[in-house]
Amino acid sequence: MILEPKSMHREVTWEIPGAGRTVIAPVELEGDQYRFPSRKTWDESHFAPADIQRRGAIMAAADLATLKPNYHRDRKQVIQYAELTSDRPIVCSAVLAPKFLDLFRDTLGDKVMLVVPNRFTAYVFPVLASNYQDYYPMVLDAFDSSTWPISVEVFELSDKGMRTVGVYQSP
Repeated sequence: MILEPKSMHREVTWEIPGAGRTVIAPVELEGDQYRFPSRKTWDESHFAPADIQRRGAIMAAADLATLKPNYHRDRKQVIQYAELTSDRPIVCSAVLAPKFLDLFRDTLGDKVMLVVPNRFTAYVFPVLASNYQDYYPMVLDAFDSSTWPISVEVFELSDKGMRTVGVYQSP
């Protein structure tokens, strides 16, 4: 499973609470290419929901294991955000890993803000004392300059799950 722009109109997707521009889509990985199932293929597969979640979690965990956060700090050395990047289109999967939030608990807290502007990049901000809105030029540039843009929606991740809390826009 990966985050995908709703505008791609994939035949099989799942909604994210409050999201207007982003969905979760099932995929099969062939090399570095994603293959999206048709509705007919999906319906014929008869996957149980638990099996879908298990397979998606395994893929996302494997992708997450290959990534290392790059922390960006201000001049007082306070972490402003973490950046996850890859030269492979796996970041949009890794952010869905069950242990994703655990990667940031000690540095950013139990709740984080997440934006995934393209398949190769994600930005993670602390919820407390965050100025994530100030980074709109960086996020919009990562979205606009990519061949595979995902979204400029901002998600809050916590133990309760993922929910949409905003959208980056130019002032």
